[in-house]
Amino acid sequence: MTPRLPDDTPAPRPPVLAVIGAGPRGSAVVARLVAHLSAGPGAHAEIHVVDPHPPGAGRVWDPDQSPLLLMNTLAGHATAFPDADARLTGPPSPGPSLRDWAERHGPGDGPEAHAYPARALMGRYLSWAHRTTVAGAPPGVRVVHHPTRATGLTRTPDGRLLVTLAGTPDLLADAVALATGHTDRAPSAADAGLAAHAARHGLVHLPAGHAQERDTTALPPGSTVVFRGLGMGFFDQLALVTEGRGGRFEPAPGPSGGLPAGRLRYVASGREPRILATSGRGVPYLARAIAHAAMQPGHRLVVLDAAAVERLTASAPGSVSFREAVRPLILREAGLAWYRNLADHSPGALTVPGGEFLGEYAATAPGSEAETALVAAAVPDARHRFDAGAIDRPLSGRVFPGADGLDAWVRQWLADDLAGALDPERSPLKAAAAAVAAIKGPVRRLAASGVLDAASVAELAEFRSFGAHVASGPPASRAAELLALAEAGVVAFLGAEPVVTTDGEDGEPGCFTVRTASLPDRPVRTRRLLDAWLPAADLSRTADPLLAGLVRSGTARAHRAGPSGDGPPTGALDVDLTDFRVRDHQGRPAADLFAFGIPLEGLEWNTAIGARAGTDAALFRQADRIAHEMLLRAVPSGPHPEAPTVASGPCPAMPASRTSHGRSVGPARGQAGGASRGQGRASEVP
Repeated sequence: MTPRLPDDTPAPRPPVLAVIGAGPRGSAVVARLVAHLSAGPGAHAEIHVVDPHPPGAGRVWDPDQSPLLLMNTLAGHATAFPDADARLTGPPSPGPSLRDWAERHGPGDGPEAHAYPARALMGRYLSWAHRTTVAGAPPGVRVVHHPTRATGLTRTPDGRLLVTLAGTPDLLADAVALATGHTDRAPSAADAGLAAHAARHGLVHLPAGHAQERDTTALPPGSTVVFRGLGMGFFDQLALVTEGRGGRFEPAPGPSGGLPAGRLRYVASGREPRILATSGRGVPYLARAIAHAAMQPGHRLVVLDAAAVERLTASAPGSVSFREAVRPLILREAGLAWYRNLADHSPGALTVPGGEFLGEYAATAPGSEAETALVAAAVPDARHRFDAGAIDRPLSGRVFPGADGLDAWVRQWLADDLAGALDPERSPLKAAAAAVAAIKGPVRRLAASGVLDAASVAELAEFRSFGAHVASGPPASRAAELLALAEAGVVAFLGAEPVVTTDGEDGEPGCFTVRTASLPDRPVRTRRLLDAWLPAADLSRTADPLLAGLVRSGTARAHRAGPSGDGPPTGALDVDLTDFRVRDHQGRPAADLFAFGIPLEGLEWNTAIGARAGTDAALFRQADRIAHEMLLRAVPSGPHPEAPTVASGPCPAMPASRTSHGRSVGPARGQAGGASRGQGRASEVP
């Protein structure tokens, strides 16, 4: 890695590389640094990993969280390792998927490939992957975990980077990668008003955040709580205050007993609160289609395919409207999937042969009058038509005279969605959802290409919400649980577009008053309000002192839309997407400071998406590029230009090193290159 020196020449100081954030992305950078450093003989370096949470797992995947919190990714898809044939600049470092790892650590105890496992299991797997990486580092490479937060970053007179750590000595580094993930967000004026009202009147307001970090003891058994939000955070919080308080689900009677197969019954513990659920849509995210053991291939793109993406990305910077040029292609992709499924499984819903209709539908302009007329004639029942607006906002325009009618409507909606999730091969809705899931990669490439215009920032955010509702919802089991809770009277629904007022604005001080568009004449007053979502990334509102300080000092800047950077702020940290160098206040990319992942949401798109096995995941390619660039900056000779290709077989089940808090794993300080490679290892722990 470093040039060979004469025997009488003092060894150069090993480069110091810092990675802030030790979740999947930060750990991927560490893994790629180790892979590059392992490619040449005699490598020396210090890699410092800063995160108060377990390295590998980070905050979201903490191995100690409740086992009731589930992933919405299949066990066979989740991975911490790049594919053996991934397009990387350094040597490959493949390893087992979550499912393969779990199977090896206890025959019969691991999740099936088509199962949605607990997040805690994923956390144990990610932690193991990190320990395995550290254990495989060359003798001269020392990896140190600092179990604390990075609170600041400044440049020293000699040009190095000084990272301020909470409660421990500062860290001086030659290059730094920021992989800070989901950071906390400062409260809005509305949030602050709710908190102040709660404090004045002894109410409970639990603001948006990570479900596993909340103290819900202030929600006593039998108390009425309004939950705002019906996305993934809602399902997490719901599990913790129902099953987490001793309730249980059991199979409901089959068809002969009056309920469809796949339904559940909830047996209450008596310790649950009574939950009134509402959100902008008024219905939960659509359930993900159940995956069978055969693991059927996903949707094959036919409209927004590689050729279409290539054509769009060849456009001039800032010249493409997402709403006019991209969204119609997405809806046509989803519409074709819908109608193909309808033609295959419900041909009676069409007045013309399925093949004839599909051909004509594909040939019409998306959103045109010709398309509307064609669909109206060929699909007479509106329930069988693809209607993206109705899918996205099914309660839009619906007003109910009473809560019972609304509750019955939402329960039926839930039952229909669950039926489709349990039999996705015959569901046009789940076929369309698979198409929406498949276009997320192409849309991400378009967003990163720079060809979209400034107005597309808001349009992409709107579509991200639609995509999350349609294609990133909970496992079908969660929908079955929610329906059982509703039938047991633990959960009731308030409808769409909630508005919360305080301090007697509605004539009753000392409460929160909630009105919805679905029940405008039926306000609900409650002493307890829980916001059940995870705040979106927004640099302008970050509560993270490191990110805020970087912008305040001019070391970094907020990204703005448009080819010249004079459009509206996107909420993202500004980086050069070719190598992820952070841009300073004048737009100059730093040589030694990098960032990727969730802080770039708005510059990139859908950054929270994880790595999927067998797809040459962008997460690993980005981490590899950052590691390569960090080493070019920090190591005099840079990455070895003729690095040997490492065998691309499966990662061996080597002993895993435990990374002690505040301690190094690998050669001790002052012994770089002198300790044996096995020093500091412990037995492998799942």
